[in-house]
Amino acid sequence: MTKAKKKKPARTAKKNVKKAVKKTTTSKAGSKKMPVRGGILTRGAEGVAGIESTTLDTLCIVNGSDNNITLEVRVGAEEQTSDMTIKLDDTVVVENHAGNFPPTILGTNKSLDSKKLSIAAVITDTSRKTNFTSLKIMLTGGISADVYNLSKTVDEEGASADYICLIEFFKP
Repeated sequence: MTKAKKKKPARTAKKNVKKAVKKTTTSKAGSKKMPVRGGILTRGAEGVAGIESTTLDTLCIVNGSDNNITLEVRVGAEEQTSDMTIKLDDTVVVENHAGNFPPTILGTNKSLDSKKLSIAAVITDTSRKTNFTSLKIMLTGGISADVYNLSKTVDEEGASADYICLIEFFKP
């Protein structure tokens, strides 16, 4: 009878981020060391060419500074309507907002550490030209400026797409 290997406990996302921020990797071209980008770790299909995604679950890396972090959300293609609710932890930032959300300061890097930003939007295609819907989330003022592009092509004119986003602010 062979001994079963002990399973190692799963690392938390935060530990993985700390490791990724410090880690360097070797490029395939040779021995040149390149830093791993520590700005974001993301689950979902956004940013991959040709793949549509309406969900986002990611970390936004912050530092201990008093620099403000600003959020802006743009509702995509022409002639789209939206209904959007944004929360920071349990505090409602905006509820049932129609259209683009203008640049708004959420707080400082220091004050946002460990907080969760949630964005729930329903985007309805009202354009006769296209059935493409999209949501663009922009966060500036942290370690890096982060932009998240989400999109979905609905089946018919007048159809809606649900967008669900969760962004956790984290200081490694």
